[in-house]
Amino acid sequence: MELSPALRRIRDFYFKEALAASREVNYVHRAGLVSPDALFSLERLRAHLNHPLLDVNYLNLFQQGKTVDLDEARLYKVVQRRKIEFVDRRVLERHLAEGAACVLEGLDILEPDINALAAALDRAQAATFCNATAFFSQQGNEAYRGHVDTDDVLVVHVAGEKRWRLHRRQKPRRVRLSEMTESEMGAVDTELVMRPGDVMFLRSYTPHRVETLSPCSLHVSFDLCDRQPSVEMALQLLLAHYDRDSSTPLAPTQATLDKLFEHARSGGYGQDLAAMLAREKAGHAEFRALLAANNVRHLDRFIGAAARETVKQ
Repeated sequence: MELSPALRRIRDFYFKEALAASREVNYVHRAGLVSPDALFSLERLRAHLNHPLLDVNYLNLFQQGKTVDLDEARLYKVVQRRKIEFVDRRVLERHLAEGAACVLEGLDILEPDINALAAALDRAQAATFCNATAFFSQQGNEAYRGHVDTDDVLVVHVAGEKRWRLHRRQKPRRVRLSEMTESEMGAVDTELVMRPGDVMFLRSYTPHRVETLSPCSLHVSFDLCDRQPSVEMALQLLLAHYDRDSSTPLAPTQATLDKLFEHARSGGYGQDLAAMLAREKAGHAEFRALLAANNVRHLDRFIGAAARETVKQ
């Protein structure tokens, strides 16, 4: 699918400005880069929430910083001994009316043009695989409090106004990522207000807190996820190499570790690791291609024939 001119501007901002920025730069902001509804809209969010086949697994609601339990919204009708599930939207309506924030995951699955942009963003790094998420919040209630993201993020603001307070970037870690206090986030680096059509690139491990300034706010975030083989996968593969050529019994622990690290530096391990990455990348490309062509077309010829018959009459 070819990108629209507006989506090309978002892509080019990421490739030419965000990626070109110094690693010392925590964020890059462009005001009014695209029209407010170029990527998404409140109307499109409403359409997804009202779609008969909405899956609650795509959805999270937050009230006063806590996740709303949506189990009561899961209903079903039994048809020929099968459970046909649907959503009780009264539950969603009630929480939204009380000011809840809404996070809709999987926009790249739901929206073909967003998948096309995600596919373009995926190509920027060796193993990037984007997640696209819509964040709707109401004044006084945000989905998340102070936190850091473990991957870079590209933010496209769609509706309303939201203040972003960005703190100085911290060292990478895998703990203490959310519900951070002011002291845990550290010194404030800058504050900026995102308005419809603005685009921002935010570097990973930059603590931030947001505040909706208008009655509501909507933005789309592309999590530019690093999908290289994880350290757990790499270690599992390394142990498989060690199992085939291990240390002798009673070898000191340090000698055993030296043996393990010897395998880590070997050509065979490097080749296997590269093959693992190649399989991951191939799977990502297959996923994007599947979404791009994920339509039932068999009925087209019948619909076309019926239309031609109507014209003849």
